[in-house]
Amino acid sequence: MNDIEKIVSETYIKNLEFLQDKYYDIWYKLHLFELALESNRYQEKYALEYVNNSYFDVLKLETNDYLYGTDSNMVSKDLTKKVNFRKNSFVFEGFPLYYNYENIPNLDDKAQGIEDIYPLMTYYLDNHSSDKEMREIEKFIFIGIGLGLHVLEIHNKINAEEYFFIEDDLELFKLSLFTTPYYKLDDSKLFFSIAENKDNFTKKFESFLENSFFRNKHLKYSFFPAHSDEKIKLIKNSLSSQSFASFPYKTTLNKYIRTMQHLEKYNFVNLKEHFLDNTLSKKPLLIIAAGPSLDENLEWLKQNHSKFTILALSATLKTLYTYNIKPDIVTHLDGFQTSLLHFNGFPQKDFLKDSIAIFGGFTPKEAIEYFQKENVYIVEDHATYYHENFSAHTGPCVGSTSIMWAITMNFENIFLLGIDLAVSKTGESHSKTHQVTKKKYKDMHTLSNQISFRGDFFTVKGNFENEVYTNPLFYDSIRSLNTTIPKLKTNQQTIYNLNNGAYIKGTIPKHIDTIDFDTFSIMMQKSSSEIIKKVLKPYSKKMLTTEDKNSLMKRLIFAQEVKEIITQYQVSVRKQQVNEYLHDIISLILAILQNPTRENANLITVYDYYFNYTVPIIFDFFNTKKLEDETKHIEYIDKIFTKGLYSIQTIYEEALQNYFSIEKKSKESH
Repeated sequence: MNDIEKIVSETYIKNLEFLQDKYYDIWYKLHLFELALESNRYQEKYALEYVNNSYFDVLKLETNDYLYGTDSNMVSKDLTKKVNFRKNSFVFEGFPLYYNYENIPNLDDKAQGIEDIYPLMTYYLDNHSSDKEMREIEKFIFIGIGLGLHVLEIHNKINAEEYFFIEDDLELFKLSLFTTPYYKLDDSKLFFSIAENKDNFTKKFESFLENSFFRNKHLKYSFFPAHSDEKIKLIKNSLSSQSFASFPYKTTLNKYIRTMQHLEKYNFVNLKEHFLDNTLSKKPLLIIAAGPSLDENLEWLKQNHSKFTILALSATLKTLYTYNIKPDIVTHLDGFQTSLLHFNGFPQKDFLKDSIAIFGGFTPKEAIEYFQKENVYIVEDHATYYHENFSAHTGPCVGSTSIMWAITMNFENIFLLGIDLAVSKTGESHSKTHQVTKKKYKDMHTLSNQISFRGDFFTVKGNFENEVYTNPLFYDSIRSLNTTIPKLKTNQQTIYNLNNGAYIKGTIPKHIDTIDFDTFSIMMQKSSSEIIKKVLKPYSKKMLTTEDKNSLMKRLIFAQEVKEIITQYQVSVRKQQVNEYLHDIISLILAILQNPTRENANLITVYDYYFNYTVPIIFDFFNTKKLEDETKHIEYIDKIFTKGLYSIQTIYEEALQNYFSIEKKSKESH
């Protein structure tokens, strides 16, 4: 064995030992790959060659082409040279910043979701140009590895604390174990996504984001030229759909408070566990959403709607009114004022007088008041637990959530119409009558340089087609349904997907002209509001128990304890040295984000979202070369940061105090 063979063999063995010890899942995946090779279930595609006794390359056995096709050492040096410390080069921005929004009058309720953070964003942008350099690169992503010859060179240049390795080809990654000493990165935390599908990759990347979240403002990366850009789209999808960004802290706080304001005014329904009895279970349920497939099947719907119990999303109401299709159940989650547009364009109270409303707790009271009060059922859809053990399965959107609720209510045959979760061939994401979203998309195959919840499109498995285009917003719901439906659905339940959109795991693709209504024995049973209310009654309650009210009091006490924690931080925080200041922020986070209980979980979640927005901005601000007047910056930034902390606490405590004040007056009046 010559020297080079000895070196690569020793490197491979040490890497395997390292992976088996520290990253067992990757070692096990390689072990299974070796077994497949030994049993001839997989044929090798590549051969590792040492070309001209000077550099490694990968020979593609089928085509006789080389992966690098040139001196791989020079390619690696070029990839290393491209890595720099600038904040505007080869970087993913964890979330966007908005300039001077704090001075815009009458911000809508969506924009108010991060209102305390706008001054911090403005201060950051006023004191940073886009070409500023980082003092250190703390998290780094390798998109495609090849033989990994550039990995150690880049590590020696940046010495990051965390690395995320992406390689879609397992065999190629195996070859890199001969040429790249991953074991020398033992002082850094490593994340590997090797030959993973979209769902598993997304889960792994989300773990990378959750770890040391305060380092997520700018994520530097290296892109190996031969690798697909599909993972870039999925990374941007993960960034855009982070919970704290898609449903910000102030919005979450308002959701908790609005749900509290519905207490003892309306029935609350528990959709956490399967209903044991549903007299309507045998009658097919049709869930109608506002995707493009609704427009394509309106004539069929007009002819056949009476054969179903109709569960309609609020976005479809105007369309249903046009066709004189009265929904038996209406679902709604959105708490923003723009969502009230779904109730425009028809005589709401007359059209909906016999419909049952199953609404999320964030629903505006204006929408609730279109329904008969006794027909309204509120769902604690964000784990508020105001009623002990009351909860619900929820997805990222009302369509996915409605499917979960229908399964929980034990309907045996569920049909989905308008839940496309994809863009039609002509570029529509929703039906033409959707009151809020009417955008038509073009160039779905291109890669945008902007991070947006409705941004880059990528392909997923289609329901009828091999592939369809989806976006981050829809993909989040697809992932949620793919995970939840197989766990939630019983063997007695069947879900038929009638849409020319995305495939949903646990559902059966079915064209509408193939539905055999004769198989549903009591399909003509009337789905009256009285029958539906009888179905919901065993799982509903209006009044709080004594224990529920004690729980609210404990929440108030916890809010007051948080105020003390913030006050103590304000008194003791060190502002002379950056490292000390950042250390004290982490200590504050640990003090507030305690182990969640029924009583503290809501406020902890709000602060968690607040920290996920503010702390990466603060850490990144000070992770800047040639930053002057650091003490002055600490003073100004901490003033903004602390003001936001108090704002959350004050609003939450006042809401609880207001509840107890109203309850006291109610008792006195009786």
